[in-house]
Amino acid sequence: MNEFKINDYLLKEEANSIACDAVKEQKEHGTDAEEYIWQTIDGHEWVIYTYKAIKLCAECNTDDGEQWLDDCGYDNFDSFGDHATKLAYATLHELTMSAYSEMAEA
Repeated sequence: MNEFKINDYLLKEEANSIACDAVKEQKEHGTDAEEYIWQTIDGHEWVIYTYKAIKLCAECNTDDGEQWLDDCGYDNFDSFGDHATKLAYATLHELTMSAYSEMAEA
């Protein structure tokens, strides 16, 4: 059995990959890149599986994700797992949007 491993490098690589896919989809099919990013992250295994979300939160820098949750007014969570999945979403979202912004400027 392969144990799930996550660190800041792998998280950033995944964010870059999602951003690249979003740009490709937009160029090839006219898909809205930000919508593609949102949908991809919303269903991402690191977000929907509580164990992976908790591991991401424990092993990676989540400062930007925490700030995003604060900015959006998320401060009431149903459980520890709920908080972890929302924080994992926010962290991956912020990294992916940052990568997308850099690609869009280039």
